[in-house]
Amino acid sequence: MPATHWAYYYIETLAAEGITSGCTPTEYCPDDDVDRAQMAVFLLRAKHGKSYVPPAATGTVFNDVPATHWAAAWIEQLAAEGITNGCDASNYCPGASLSRAQMAVFLLRAKYGQAYVPPAATGTVFNDVPATHWAAAWIEQLAAEGITNGCDASNYCPEASLSRAQMAVFIVRTFELDKAVALNDTGITWGGDYPTGNNSTCTSNITASQDCHQGRDATHNDDSDGHAGFSFTKLDANGASLPASTTSWSCVQDNVTGLVWEVKTDDGGLHDRLDTFTWYNTDSATNGGASGDEGNGDTCYGYNSVEPASYCNTQAYVARVNQAGWCGYHDWRMPTMEELRSLVDYSLLPPGPTIDKDYFPNQFASEVWVSSASANSSSSAWVLDFAYGRDGKFDKVSHHYVRLVRSGQ
Repeated sequence: MPATHWAYYYIETLAAEGITSGCTPTEYCPDDDVDRAQMAVFLLRAKHGKSYVPPAATGTVFNDVPATHWAAAWIEQLAAEGITNGCDASNYCPGASLSRAQMAVFLLRAKYGQAYVPPAATGTVFNDVPATHWAAAWIEQLAAEGITNGCDASNYCPEASLSRAQMAVFIVRTFELDKAVALNDTGITWGGDYPTGNNSTCTSNITASQDCHQGRDATHNDDSDGHAGFSFTKLDANGASLPASTTSWSCVQDNVTGLVWEVKTDDGGLHDRLDTFTWYNTDSATNGGASGDEGNGDTCYGYNSVEPASYCNTQAYVARVNQAGWCGYHDWRMPTMEELRSLVDYSLLPPGPTIDKDYFPNQFASEVWVSSASANSSSSAWVLDFAYGRDGKFDKVSHHYVRLVRSGQ
């Protein structure tokens, strides 16, 4: 599992949570299909925790799952919890590959219980899932909860076999195993030579280990896909991976955090680096007590004073980018503080910008809005200052830059 694999973050999360130990002691086999027996183990460990052990198998639940089958206890417990009824009236089909449609049902039943019934299907979410498809309601609910974006920008591929890499994404998102934001290392590879000066070799007269001795800065300091411990992949306008040497790209995937980031342009278009926005959020549950400022001023691409959807505020900008389907996706959002901070390279000294410009060109050494409002002032919201890599607060009416994010594959 190289760090550049599109599902690296999710698979590493599964391993860290003890849900998988791989297909061999040293491999995960991301492209192999998931069979129904493996799925039983994945689901129950994700639901109940890595230390969960199901009751002993009886061998009497399914005709094709004797008590001696390696996953018999897991399969019988899946049935006991109402998550499965088998592949027919008397069998489970443990060695059969799992389809993406079947997985939708398994996931939502595991999450909500056997009595759960999803809302009626509309047939408008995926081109290849009409409302008459047997699993349409389950698949559409999976999309509504942000667990799937489909197999491409407009399809779900319900009959396709589920790979182990795809399974990792489904499991992590369904059970929110990645709720804690993963952070990158600091990027610092030099040592502090007390009492004065620093050095580039991570040597020092200080006895204790320093930052440069720790984590990915030390273990992945090859600069092939980002400075020191950072690991990025360039993406084209359809979200496909590009080589590091490419000179034109639209988005960047962070292979450590699993996040996908908007890349700013210098073309005067929707993503132009010069555009600034006011902070605006009409959701009273998350706006800190005040919506902010509508941004009715000409500071961004496409502004029209009589069209509120074109206003230069953060909420309207998110809506425009999602309508455009940037990099093939429609789930872009404002980043949290810790998500945006994960891009800061603290080895780059002020005035910065403190970010890898080989992957994020056109970044000013200035403030970028995050999604968080101030807790002690309803008129303010938080920014991250890329001149120093530090946070701060500004009035919501002020204009700052924006870099949108989405939660990965």
